[in-house]
Amino acid sequence: MTAPRAASGGSPGPVRILFLDVDGTLTDGVITEGVAGDLRNFWVRDGLALMWARDLGLLPVVISGRASPAVESRMRDLGIECHLDIKDKVAVAERVIAREGARWEDCAMLGDDLPDVPLLNRVGWPIAVADAQPEVLARVRTVTKRGGGRGAGREAVELLLRHNGTWEQVLRRYEVR
Repeated sequence: MTAPRAASGGSPGPVRILFLDVDGTLTDGVITEGVAGDLRNFWVRDGLALMWARDLGLLPVVISGRASPAVESRMRDLGIECHLDIKDKVAVAERVIAREGARWEDCAMLGDDLPDVPLLNRVGWPIAVADAQPEVLARVRTVTKRGGGRGAGREAVELLLRHNGTWEQVLRRYEVR
């Protein structure tokens, strides 16, 4: 992962909200359509990290441009706030920020493609997965080493929990010394 750089107007304080795209970010970007609906592959460790984030005061919020029963089911299983079939990700993020009493500078976003750029441009800590589109990579503060659906979510959460000073709580939970 690239070393964090100061984002213009970014807060040196804790990151309070992590916005995440789904397809190509939390999944490998492959969608299988069948009679029973769509199928997606999720990296199990990304899900575990999202629960740690939630439990340690870093609110994960999934915003996707596509409706998906598979994504809805996975996020419900993890207890993660999820907004699907969204055409304006910024509008949803603005409502979440207002509800939480946060500021854009208090937020991070993990994305991979052009529909994520408007939100990446606003948050204090924009992050892209390693295999993001070049136009996205050019606009972010941090790039993960892992690609979408292959651990990039876990990598981003660990980075933010370390920044927030809460990563040690995760390690203590599992008696990692």
